[in-house]
Amino acid sequence: MVRRAPAFAFAALLGTAPLLASAAEGPRPIRSLTYAVDLHIIESLDTPGSGIAPQRVTVPVKGRSNSSPPRPQIGSAEGHTSGGMSAQGSITIDVLEATDDAGLVVEIAEDAPKRERPKVKVGIAADGTLFYDAANYDNLTEEELAVVRWLGRSFYGDHPKEVGTAWTVDQSTNGHTDIERYRVLARDDARVTLDYALEERTSSVGGFAGTRAGSIVYDTVMILPVKVSFESVARRQLGQSYNTLRTSIRLTLTADSFAKR
Repeated sequence: MVRRAPAFAFAALLGTAPLLASAAEGPRPIRSLTYAVDLHIIESLDTPGSGIAPQRVTVPVKGRSNSSPPRPQIGSAEGHTSGGMSAQGSITIDVLEATDDAGLVVEIAEDAPKRERPKVKVGIAADGTLFYDAANYDNLTEEELAVVRWLGRSFYGDHPKEVGTAWTVDQSTNGHTDIERYRVLARDDARVTLDYALEERTSSVGGFAGTRAGSIVYDTVMILPVKVSFESVARRQLGQSYNTLRTSIRLTLTADSFAKR
């Protein structure tokens, strides 16, 4: 789930205005994380009643797709094009600041063929709400936004770790449905395995409907996800055409500077 706010709220909520000013000087991270990422994307475009010309289409649900322009199939009653891509690489996260209100300020970047993204500064409120400059929207992928959201220091909070424990996070507002559901599937002293589902849709013109389902292995001591796996489907109507984006993402923690302490 991507709970965003305008860039000005970054400083207002997390109190990071001085940090933003000094970021150009390269503050030393207080914690560094690396996740291996393995992703697969299939994008299709269907037009009832006619063939369609090739075009690149992007659906703004939890990130961005870099799939190659799909090839058209002409001559049937319905037009259909599809294209896809796969990538393996890494996501690095540098924690620059831990604020007094349990927020974090991080820099995140992705390094994977066809999926490279530059460093972007993101504020993470205790509950996982994300704050970043709107100009960087295209520089953040679905997998980056997912993993950084679960770094919120109160993400798990006081929820019990007993198997069967379930809760819902509902951030729906103003015609936009945004609901996350979690349930504990397994546990040990330090970690819980969670079933995870997301429902997101909007009724606005040019809106979309999306779902996500998967699992999270979360370390309640180190306060971070160590393994994430989910499948997502996003659909959007574009004029007379229907765009569908199917994404499969696997994230695995491979390095944590705190683990050395």
